Amino acid sequence: MPQATPLLRLLNLLLTPGMRTRKDPDAVFDGILAEVQRGRVPLTEADLAAVDGLRLLLADHAANPDLSGLGWMSTQDQIRDRLRNRAVVRDAQAQRPEVLQEPVTAPVFVVGLPRTGTTLTYNLIARHPGNRGPKLWEMTNLGLPLPEAERAKVIEKTRKRFATVGKVSPAWAHLHPLVAESEEEDFMLRAHTEMYATWGPAPRYLEWVAQADLTEDYRFLRDALQVIAAGEAPDRWVLKHPMNLWRMPEILRAFPDARFVWTHRAPGAAVASGCSMAEATHTMYVKPGRIDLERIGQEWLDISAGGVERALALREQLPADAVIDVVYDDLVARPEAVLRGVFDRLDLTWTPADAANLAAATDRTGHRPHAYTLDRYGLTESQVAEAFAAYDLPTASRS
Repeated sequence: MPQATPLLRLLNLLLTPGMRTRKDPDAVFDGILAEVQRGRVPLTEADLAAVDGLRLLLADHAANPDLSGLGWMSTQDQIRDRLRNRAVVRDAQAQRPEVLQEPVTAPVFVVGLPRTGTTLTYNLIARHPGNRGPKLWEMTNLGLPLPEAERAKVIEKTRKRFATVGKVSPAWAHLHPLVAESEEEDFMLRAHTEMYATWGPAPRYLEWVAQADLTEDYRFLRDALQVIAAGEAPDRWVLKHPMNLWRMPEILRAFPDARFVWTHRAPGAAVASGCSMAEATHTMYVKPGRIDLERIGQEWLDISAGGVERALALREQLPADAVIDVVYDDLVARPEAVLRGVFDRLDLTWTPADAANLAAATDRTGHRPHAYTLDRYGLTESQVAEAFAAYDLPTASRS
């Protein structure tokens, strides 16, 4: 069970005076917008419209009576990062218009609920020679490529930043280690995702994002990738985020030649894992003793089951060869055979480097399993089965 560490309690105490700004979240949002645009090309009306949903997100968290001091600061920091991304990319495009011509060819999106094998699959495809995924340090320090010496300094700064996260919340660091040089999830570049509900209750934002068309968000993702790798474009970009699963048509509108690798697992483990992730994050954002575990359970069941149902319906709109299915049990039992099959479907040749990457990824030496159960969040297997009744889990990877 995640616990508030002494460092977390101290930070919450020190940051309490800053909570007064919650009274006017619109003013806070406008201040952040002005800050990130200072000295850069002003954002257009279209850009401002694309990120305005984050104003609602900030207001939702500001209205949470159980929000902690660190939670309020972190909410602002996360939103600042997303707004800064937009300003940095538009400024880079103005300075170097040629970045708009950078190739983003046939990207691969690994989609699937948490704990369904997405990370293993993502890492193996992204680390294939010639491919790559966006790194944590790049997404949190977005900009044009840096000289090697300056790049090393930014990477070290990122290491220190996320080492602090591990000290504040050891549970989160164990659940999802944040490594500066490793591939991370693409929502850190884009503006919108249901994942923000892991910070705490955000009912109005969740209602808004469920109805939103995020095509422009994914077009911005393309723009950001072009900036990150200006002059150094990989053969293929590889991206991952669980909530991309029910955005495949929107992704295809932004990346017409995209391919999807959908990982599947019995949904009970995926829902319990999502709840555990939300609880660990709530520990950093919500006052000690104020986390509502049953609310987390119902919310993540709704997000997960509703998302999968939507993805199944949307899949009918996709080209027949757009999606490659990977079954978790298959992947665990015979990882090389399954991944070779995926590589074949993606027209990638399995190499000794891929075999070495797989051996490193499946080495469990010193690994401490992450334990999570549905009943902790007021859920039962029968509830999950009923919610996922439309999900016909594949019995073997289609490769």
